Formats: sequence, C-alpha cells, structure tokens
Amino acid sequence: MIFASLPEGHLRLPPPGFGAWASFLFWLLGLLVPVYPAQQSALKEIKVPYAMSWGDSVDKVREMIHAVKATETGFTEKAPGKLTLEAKGLAVGDALLQKSIFVFRDGMLIEVELEYADAAWDEEKTLDFFDRTRRRIDERYGPGVLLVNKVKEHPADSSVPKEMTYTLIAYQWSQATVALELTFYSVAENDRSFRLVSLHYKMP
Repeated sequence: MIFASLPEGHLRLPPPGFGAWASFLFWLLGLLVPVYPAQQSALKEIKVPYAMSWGDSVDKVREMIHAVKATETGFTEKAPGKLTLEAKGLAVGDALLQKSIFVFRDGMLIEVELEYADAAWDEEKTLDFFDRTRRRIDERYGPGVLLVNKVKEHPADSSVPKEMTYTLIAYQWSQATVALELTFYSVAENDRSFRLVSLHYKMP
C-alpha cells in the first residue's frame, strides 16, 4: 500500500433497511466520469497497492490475500468478462480500511479500490479525514484535479425520497501507468446517513 497509515478517525456506516438507497448509490457513482488530464509532474510514482501489478491474475491476488491471513469475502461477475473480488483484513496496520476490492477484466487486474469506514464519525469529521488525506496525496504526487464537487444536492431521480441529499467530492491524480481517485460519498435522509471515503486505483 502507498500509505503506512492514514489519519486516525471513524466514518459512519449505513444503518440497515436503506431500501432504495442502494440503487441511488449506483446512480451517484455514475457521476464520476473518468477524466484523464495531461500528466502532472508528481513527486513520487503512484504504485498499485499490495505490490500488485496491472494484469495480475485472480490466483495471484488470492495468494497475496492468503499470505497475509486476510479473508476473501466475495467474488462476483459484474459484467461479462469483468470480475470483482472483495477482501477484508488487508489493513496493514490501518484499522480504518474496511474493504479492498480488486477488479479484473478477462482475468487480468485493472482496478483496486480501498474503502475506509468507521461507525463513529459525523460528516464534519469525515470531511476532515478526506481533506487531510487529499493534502497528504498532494504532497506525494503533486496537486490533484477536482473531478466532482457536489455538496448536499437533491437527486434528480424521481424515485428517490425528497428528503434525501447527497454530497460527492472527487479528486484525481494521473500518471502514465496508474490513475488514483480519492472520493468522498455522503447520502443523508432525515436522521439516516451513509458516508464513505475511497481510494480507487485504475489502469489508465
């Protein structure tokens, strides 16, 4: 992994019974249209987490997971030829890392996403965690590019409750071999909320 540790803190996980929230989250993620600007002069090279490489096989990723005594929690086909493997226990000293997601196309690794969450943080603390993480990445790779900045907006989807609002903020750092996106997701409806900070490594 790139970071030995991330800022200490906790993020709020979604309470059970969200119903329509799951479908809305897919719509929300759709707002993240990949943008690959001209390569910036970065201080360090962005590397694929866990010493993996683009093109690695599912078996090789599983070997890494088993070697560190982590746990595979899911393996699904999201689309024809595109497989997703989920794992827990790959925190490497960082208790905030809740899930690691590996995406394969035609059996070759093309994405790794690290999801950070803890049940005790409110939105203010979550945004502080996100902002401190962004500044640390800026120090390593140069200034990121703001992709999306939507704060407490109402979804246009008529099937979503009127009380629901969402916040979506995303930055990207792009190099020749790896594009890294840092994203803050927040969905709120009355006294219910879901928040997530994601580090998403992609093959350009």
